[in-house]
Amino acid sequence: MKTKTKNKSKILEAVYETMTDFHSAGVIDDERMNEFKEMCLEPQPIILDDDVLAYLNKKCDFNPEKMRVLINDWLRKDIEIARSVS
Repeated sequence: MKTKTKNKSKILEAVYETMTDFHSAGVIDDERMNEFKEMCLEPQPIILDDDVLAYLNKKCDFNPEKMRVLINDWLRKDIEIARSVS
C-alpha cells in the first residue's frame, strides 16, 4: 500500500502499514488508528468549490491560492480542536 508519508520516510511508511494491518485485524481501535494517520501521513488538503473561493475572494480581497492555504489551516485547526474535545 503506497501512502504519502511525512518527509517520504520509509520508517513512517512501515509503521503506518503495520498499524493498518493491526487495525484491520482488530488489534487497535479507530481512535488509535487516527493517531497513527496523523503521525505518519501528510495531511490531505481540503478541496473547496471554485464558487466558494470566488465568493470569499470577492469579500476578502485575497488571491485564491492564499485563500486555499488560509482555509486549509483554519479548518485543520478546527478539526484538531473537535477531536481533542471528543
